[in-house]
Amino acid sequence: MSKKIILNCIKIGVCLLILTALLLRTAYVVRDKQYTSVQDNFRQLPKDSVDVVFIGQSHCFCSIDPNLLADEYGIESFMLATSAQTVPMSYYAAKEAIECQHPKKIVMEVAYCANDFRTVEDGMTHAFFDGMPNGKAKKEAIKDLIDKEDRIYYYLNFGMYHTRWKDLTEDDYKSNLTMKRGEYYSEDVFSNWDYPVVAADEKKNMPEEMERYMDLLVELCKEENVELILFCAPFGIQDDFDDRREDLKERQRIFNYIEDYAKEKNVRYYNLFNELDSIYEYGLNDETDWKDSQHLNASGQKKLTRYMAEKGYFD
Repeated sequence: MSKKIILNCIKIGVCLLILTALLLRTAYVVRDKQYTSVQDNFRQLPKDSVDVVFIGQSHCFCSIDPNLLADEYGIESFMLATSAQTVPMSYYAAKEAIECQHPKKIVMEVAYCANDFRTVEDGMTHAFFDGMPNGKAKKEAIKDLIDKEDRIYYYLNFGMYHTRWKDLTEDDYKSNLTMKRGEYYSEDVFSNWDYPVVAADEKKNMPEEMERYMDLLVELCKEENVELILFCAPFGIQDDFDDRREDLKERQRIFNYIEDYAKEKNVRYYNLFNELDSIYEYGLNDETDWKDSQHLNASGQKKLTRYMAEKGYFD
């Protein structure tokens, strides 16, 4: 092969590398980064630097403070929970966690086990996928959870965000690697109202599709020698009406069923609805510790994190 051909090949290779870098940078700039910093921060972590990875949705990241766990209990963890992360998405988050970090423990908040859907609206689904590392877990998740005609928008997000050009700000060009452990804090305060708690023996099966993905998650963790821990964070009702109360009761029946499921699978499970008296004795306050009726604020988050850590739930 002549020197001229070799030189041309090198030039083409360099051009392709530059083009790829520009495409990746453009893809980062144009996407909506409001909810995607968790994934961006996770994929930047040094290999094998995390012992515990949390997965699930907003009830998880509003309930657990990973910085407090590190500072006060020496537990190095990362909050890989994302808004509206469904059970199937949590399964692939666990795959991602094992692929990138192989933690000793994966802790999942199970509130979405009561919902019978695989993904949510496009914006929240993109929040899960856009910052996800381009590895095996992401490819498998897109193939499984995204309709064939839409998959290209999850590999190349220009189609999703092509109208954002006019809305770009200086912040869109900056790094959003500001959440060292995926932490989330809210200083909002909501005075929560009383909400019902059903008896522990009232039970209802998980939706069939959600249980199928839970089975996959259990098997994945066993195969990879990772301990799976399940918990259900307490939450209230969105409006103080009878239909909302009944909906919460139905969800709690599913959370009670998960206790039997966890025993069958030999998995630790902590249903905190059944520990509310102890949690309130520990200091949780309905006047000061809620962000809204569904989520704890920073004050309540710290109380629940300390309660669970001192109970040894993450040991």
